Amino acid sequence: MELTSVSEKLPVRLSVYFDILRVFAALLVMVSHYPLTVGMYGVLSRTNFAYDAVVVFFVLSGYVISYSANVLESGVKEFTVNRIARIMPVAAAAIAFSGICFSIYSGARPDLYGESSSFSPWWVIVFQSLSFTNQAWTANDMPFSNGPYWSLAFEVWCYIAFAVLFYARGFARVVLFFAILALLGPKQLIILPMWFAGVAAYRFRNSLDISKRALKVFVLLPVVVYFAVQIPMPRDWSYVYVGRYVESFLGFGLDGAANFGWGYILSALVALHIYAFGKLSQGASMNMESVFVRLVRFLSSYTFTLYLFHMPIFKLILSVAGKNMSDFGAVYRLSVYLVTFVIVYFIGNVVEHRKKLYREWGHNLLNVISPIFRPRLKT
Repeated sequence: MELTSVSEKLPVRLSVYFDILRVFAALLVMVSHYPLTVGMYGVLSRTNFAYDAVVVFFVLSGYVISYSANVLESGVKEFTVNRIARIMPVAAAAIAFSGICFSIYSGARPDLYGESSSFSPWWVIVFQSLSFTNQAWTANDMPFSNGPYWSLAFEVWCYIAFAVLFYARGFARVVLFFAILALLGPKQLIILPMWFAGVAAYRFRNSLDISKRALKVFVLLPVVVYFAVQIPMPRDWSYVYVGRYVESFLGFGLDGAANFGWGYILSALVALHIYAFGKLSQGASMNMESVFVRLVRFLSSYTFTLYLFHMPIFKLILSVAGKNMSDFGAVYRLSVYLVTFVIVYFIGNVVEHRKKLYREWGHNLLNVISPIFRPRLKT
C-alpha cells in the first residue's frame, strides 16, 4: 500500500458528496424495507435497491478507510481504536435494542420476527453478532431479526483484512490474511473485491493524467450504465448467471453475497464514479457553512444508526400498533418514518456522536496489549 503525505486532505466537495451518498443510501435501504405506498412497494420489490445501497456503502467505506489509514492514523493501534469507537457502540446498542424488542414481541408476532423456536440461544446470537461471525461460512444469522446487520459482519472483516495488508509485513501478512479467509469462508472472500474497489479508487486517485472532459464522462457514465442495466433487469438477476453456480459448487448458500455478479459490476461503476468526482473536486472550494452543507453533514452523522436501527424500530412500532407490514397508508407510514427518525436522533446522539469518549476507552483497553504490528510512520 502506498504512503500518503499527511498534508493531503480529502477534497471538501468529495467529502460532502460522500455524505450525500451516505444519506441517500441509508434512506433507500429504509424505504426499501418499508415502502411508503403500494406503488412504491411494486417498484422496490422488482429491483433490489437496498442491495445496491449496501454496495455503495462498501465502496465508500473502502475509500474512506484507505484515506484514514494513509493520512489520519499513525499506526495499527490508532486505526483499531478508531474503528472500535465507530462500530462497536452502534453495533452493541443495535443488538441490545433488537434483543429487547424480540424478547417482548416475538412470541406474539412471528410474522414480524419469525418463529422464536428456530433461533439460536440468545448468548450465541450476541457472541456471533459482537464478533461479526454471523455470516461466516454457512451461517446467515440476523441478530434478533435485525436483517440489515448482515452487511456489517462483512464490512468489519474488510477493515481487518485491510489492516493486515496495510500494516503487517512479510510472511505474517500472508498468514494473517489467509487465517481470516479460513475463519470466515468464501462469502467473505466474495465480498472483499467490492469493498476493495473503494481502496483502489483512492490508491490510484493521482496516478493517471486524465482530461477534465474525460473525467466528466467517467462521472456520468456509471450512472447511465446503472440505470440502463439494473432497471430493466429482474430482481437479483446476476444470481441466475453466476451466484447459483457458485452455490452449487460450494454446496451451501451465499446469502447476502449471492448476487455478487452484479455487485462486482456496481462496485466498479461506483469506484469509477467517485474516482472521477474526486479528481474533479481537487482544488475546488465550497462554503462549508451553507445551510445545505450543514444539513447534509448533520443527516450523515446519523446514517449508521439509521441503518442498523430502522428495522427493529419498524417492528417495534408495528407490534405496539397491532399493524402488519402489508398495512399501507401514506399518512400512517410517514408517521412511522417520523417516529423512527426521532428515536434514531436520540440513540445516535449517544452511540455515534461520542466517538471521542469511545476512543479514550479504546486507547485504555489497547494500552494493555503489546503492539503486534510495526507502526507506520508518516512522512
